[in-house]
Amino acid sequence: MNIDVIVSVLANVLYTILRKKVSSRKAFSYTCKRFGCGKALLEREFLYKLSQEFVSNYYKLLYIVERSSKVRNPSHRLLARAFIYMWLVERGERVDSKLRKAIERDFPRINEFMLNIDEPWAMLSYPKWLFDKLSTVMPIDEVVEMLKAMNKRVLWIRINTLKIDVDKALKILSDEGVEYEADKNIPFLVRVVKTKKPIRTLELFKNGSIIIQDKASVLTVLALDPKPDMLIYDFAAAPGIKTSLIMQLTENKARVVAFDLSRRRLEAMKMLLNRYGVDTSRIELVLADSTKIALSKKADAILVDATCSSSGAISKDPAIKIILRDSRIPQKMSIIQTEMLLNALKHGERVVYAVCSILPDEGEEVVEKVFSKETTHKLVDPQIPASRGYPKYSIWNKVRRTLPHIDKSEGFFIARLER
Repeated sequence: MNIDVIVSVLANVLYTILRKKVSSRKAFSYTCKRFGCGKALLEREFLYKLSQEFVSNYYKLLYIVERSSKVRNPSHRLLARAFIYMWLVERGERVDSKLRKAIERDFPRINEFMLNIDEPWAMLSYPKWLFDKLSTVMPIDEVVEMLKAMNKRVLWIRINTLKIDVDKALKILSDEGVEYEADKNIPFLVRVVKTKKPIRTLELFKNGSIIIQDKASVLTVLALDPKPDMLIYDFAAAPGIKTSLIMQLTENKARVVAFDLSRRRLEAMKMLLNRYGVDTSRIELVLADSTKIALSKKADAILVDATCSSSGAISKDPAIKIILRDSRIPQKMSIIQTEMLLNALKHGERVVYAVCSILPDEGEEVVEKVFSKETTHKLVDPQIPASRGYPKYSIWNKVRRTLPHIDKSEGFFIARLER
């Protein structure tokens, strides 16, 4: 494929993420619809993977480019061109004369700075403020290990026992060429080691017998410990993956009231639940703001999977790194999270609060803030196979975190509060 075409695609993916604050997958789809990404499926798949790598290396690229030339605030095309050059050099591939001349003109010292990156945040390609923040709650060498782990996705599959037996699903996965490792604590969860075909192309996935769901997300529902005939409120339910697991764990015998702010997402959620074999007669979908809603009936348990920075999901979507250029996002999210949790505590005996975030602003600090205003509930250890909270905080040994470098999952904070 032509280098100029690749540069154009990468530059437009970056522009779309910066402008629209969307996922890297959405930015790529939008770019392909508008500008084209080649007709061949293999070309498109190659470009998608390349764009993911480009987005993930955004901060590293900025660091190298700004130090190897006099260019400040380089254009998206310049960054894309520098990335292609580095990508080819690192793989020992041939660099054509046109690209080499352009690089030598724009970034005369690029080869020097490619080999000498002193700052760990730049080497790992994360916002500096994020690295600095984590360094206040973890030793620096552990921060490095965690962020390094987050640069590579670990793929988990949940076997949906509402539709298929675990052993039967595992046999079909093996027959399809999927190499997996079963989780020793959760019998219906497996980690994909290697696969011949993309999981989304398998019939098991298409018919809802298996679900791509990260281990940290599964642990959030296990912390809730749902039982048959419980009335459960899901305070931020869409797209419905966790709601479906509640019903799987209770064999379709719980009653769930699922709230979300988006009508479109709730409509999509209903379709998804039907595909997953959930008894939707036991699910009530409600268009509402969970920070403000007042309910007459108290629930046995409430799941607050709160709106957050998604910093723990960078391995799934590297665009989050770029969106988190704005260091104010976690604090803005923490305000919403505190309101959601305080409201949930008014309506339930047991509340599980969870966020897909590695930042204490959205975890320990939210819970401590809530306890300064609400004293009817206490923290109870969720008793799930995950790490503890950050030791800097007094509640660290009563809450859980999934740390990507230790727990081989996305980064979640999980707390269970009981009246």
